[in-house]
Amino acid sequence: MKETFDAIDIAKFVASILIFSMHCNIFGEYSFFLEVTARWGVPFFFICSGYFLFSKSENGKITKETLIRYIRRLGMLYLVWFVINFPNVFFKHLYSKKILDNRTWLFFLKNSILSSTFTASWFLGSSIFSAWIIYILGKKLKTTAMIAVASILYVLCVFSSVYRGVLPSEAYQVLKFLSFPLNIFNGCIYFAVGKYIYENKQFAFKIFVKKRAFLIFILFYYTYIVELCLAKYYNFFGSTDVAFSTIGIALPLFLLCLQSNIKIKNGILLRKLSTIIFCCQGNVLLVNGFLKKIVKVPSIVSYLISAMIVTFICCAVLYIQKKKQWNWSKYLT
Repeated sequence: MKETFDAIDIAKFVASILIFSMHCNIFGEYSFFLEVTARWGVPFFFICSGYFLFSKSENGKITKETLIRYIRRLGMLYLVWFVINFPNVFFKHLYSKKILDNRTWLFFLKNSILSSTFTASWFLGSSIFSAWIIYILGKKLKTTAMIAVASILYVLCVFSSVYRGVLPSEAYQVLKFLSFPLNIFNGCIYFAVGKYIYENKQFAFKIFVKKRAFLIFILFYYTYIVELCLAKYYNFFGSTDVAFSTIGIALPLFLLCLQSNIKIKNGILLRKLSTIIFCCQGNVLLVNGFLKKIVKVPSIVSYLISAMIVTFICCAVLYIQKKKQWNWSKYLT
């Protein structure tokens, strides 16, 4: 079966819009429903990244040079958007803090490495770490063993998110300091699974045929909702970020898209737009918050204005990438 990636590009584009809309808190107290709808996005991004990284080899064992190129590309993407989103970084990490206090900068450094600086940057940091750790583990372990190791890290993420209230307060404080689950460990399981899918494509396609993949995706989405509802009912709910069932959502959805026969003309364009929307939201969310809290405009109005700003940024990036004198703009996507 020939692989096509157009469905993946469409799914990533939709996910980026949903994630941005979720962060805008568009429906106020009812935004929980949008959170549930959008949470498949980041796991899907992770599993795509893992699969396509390890597809750059014949047997799933990428070379050191391939890893370095991947890290350099994501590092430059992080750096350029860090500069662009610096107002978001400043208000998120430094505003109202004691600038001259060493602890302020130590925590800022910690967040830069383990968590995030601007909104969505944690995904880039986690992807870099996950690629590196899976590459290192691949020298000693089989992919199934790597999945087992990564699963342990993933469980920590789960118990600091949906199941946060189950943890003793001391354990939670440690995980909070490490910024779980929005940190470098979250992507490891997805990169390991992506590697496994590439190495065992025919087996994966046989198990997850289209109809079955779709049904499993729906089943795990309902399971995710049940997890959240039970966590809320028993008062140990933390957040919607990471649950046991989110792997079960991302895996069949990715395989469903990978087997899809959908054909579009602008897959690369959608891929670029997904990256821009996901990475540019830091400053836009500042504007969104200003409009809602200071100007006091309705949430839906502030969201529409923010969406217009994102659209302008997307057009601007695509425009300058066509200009030779703006060669650095290639790092924006």
